[in-house]
Amino acid sequence: MRAFFIAIVLLSSIGADAQSKNAPTGTDIFAPADSLIRLKQFDQATVRVRAILAKAKAARQKKNMAKAYALMGNIFLMQRNPDKALENYFLSLNLYEVNKDTIELSKLYTNIGTLYSMLKELPKARVYYLKALSSNKHENVERLKTLTNLAGVYAELREKKIAFNTFNQGISLAVKLNNLPLEAILRTNLSNYFIEEKDWNNAIINARNSLALRNKLQQPLSVITLNNLGYALVQTGQFKEGISCYTAALNTANPQEKKQLYYNLYQAHKSLGKLPESLKYLEQYNSVKDAISKLNYEQKVAEITAAYESLKKQNRINNLEKQNILQKKQLRQQLFLIVAVILITLLVSVLIYMRFKNYKIKAALEKSQIKRQLLLLQLNPHFIFNALQSVQRFIYLKDQEQSMQYLNSFSKLIRLTLENSDKDLIPLDEEIEILDNYLRLQSLNHSPAFSYQINVSPAIETENIEIPVMLLQPFVENAVIHGIREQKEGKIKIDISQETDGLHICIIDNGQGTNIAASQTNNKMHRSMGMDILSQRIQEFNRENKSYIKLTVSNQQDVNYPGTAIHLQLAI
Repeated sequence: MRAFFIAIVLLSSIGADAQSKNAPTGTDIFAPADSLIRLKQFDQATVRVRAILAKAKAARQKKNMAKAYALMGNIFLMQRNPDKALENYFLSLNLYEVNKDTIELSKLYTNIGTLYSMLKELPKARVYYLKALSSNKHENVERLKTLTNLAGVYAELREKKIAFNTFNQGISLAVKLNNLPLEAILRTNLSNYFIEEKDWNNAIINARNSLALRNKLQQPLSVITLNNLGYALVQTGQFKEGISCYTAALNTANPQEKKQLYYNLYQAHKSLGKLPESLKYLEQYNSVKDAISKLNYEQKVAEITAAYESLKKQNRINNLEKQNILQKKQLRQQLFLIVAVILITLLVSVLIYMRFKNYKIKAALEKSQIKRQLLLLQLNPHFIFNALQSVQRFIYLKDQEQSMQYLNSFSKLIRLTLENSDKDLIPLDEEIEILDNYLRLQSLNHSPAFSYQINVSPAIETENIEIPVMLLQPFVENAVIHGIREQKEGKIKIDISQETDGLHICIIDNGQGTNIAASQTNNKMHRSMGMDILSQRIQEFNRENKSYIKLTVSNQQDVNYPGTAIHLQLAI
């Protein structure tokens, strides 16, 4: 974690240039609704837009119908209902393309691009932003909004050269239009671009320019811009000013931003060798991280509760409607038949539901038991006892830095393990971090110490790939406990690469190897309990998902690593 990027979601306003037959000349019938949307009074805005839409349909005013649908799309999008938003946008799009209103069409393309951008469907967002630019050749604010959004999309797609050019186009247009707010945003994002390119001087220049523009506008200091400036300054050795930027940003930062800033402060003080200060900020980082996790959990509970209450309300409405229908039946025989059919249907549904629920509960219990067993393997008392003994030894030897680093690795391992214990999938970069901390601790506890390597192909975007949680650590533990147990200079290597058939992970050691025939006979490695549990986990995952895990165990032919080779192929 280092610098921020401002994710742009600028919506274009849909105003009416033409009036309905009953509207006074020169009056924008959509202006009140647009104002209500800006104030986030969505219910009132919806009532107004639907009234306009009804009149436009009656009068067959396609242009006003198109604008009404576009406004409805904006309302749904701001209410986080992308499906309804997209439905209304496309209804509007069909009408606009018939009328060839290029300016309004450009606004609509921009809003559709924004929707796809929010859904992280970036290639689709790029297509619609380019359509918006093609429809609007004028140097106006709407074109500037589109360029600002498009530059952000190119940056997230890692299309660096074209992202840079688009940022500069946007800045040039913002200067020409004297639009200081959007110029400030563009310069902040351009500073982040230069940080990604490790061009620290240009990153500093653009961040300072952005802050100067905000100061000219008498706007509050930007947390994101201060963070970017601080990070670039620290990278150039200007620690005092960089740390000052981080500290200033903390005053108005939200919890997610504070998490980033505390981590950057921890890294800066650590680079300066100020261990007490770095430890303080590391503790604050972990505290904010835990608070965010708790808040996310509480939000999920609130959402589930709200959904449950809404379902109960809908069920009551449905029951009342059924009762009303039954009361209108005149003949007892027909009433009896309807009731009988309903009862039989309900009975069958209940039986099917109960059977399905029992099956799901049983499957969930089996999955939970396997996860619990894997968690116990990862946090076995012997490992924790050895770790604490090592910390005690470092403290006794007064090795402050080593004990701090050891405690940091140990706390990260425990935290990551517990945080991900209730998940089915985990990002590959977090799994690699768990393995790195685990192997570092085991190496320090091992006598004699062993060496290890974790090699990841540069083409793999580890943060965007997810694998089953608790998949790799038992294999690595098996290599440590069984593979290199008798070796004076133990070595373990983990290679992660992307192949045509999916992700390939290889775990090898320089131990004595395994008996291949026995392995194929009983489908176990080193006959460890962990491997039996892991085998159940793999079978369960392959049964529940179209994706599969293929496991192969062999004796490695490499001279440097002649021991056991674990090959995992994951279709992703």
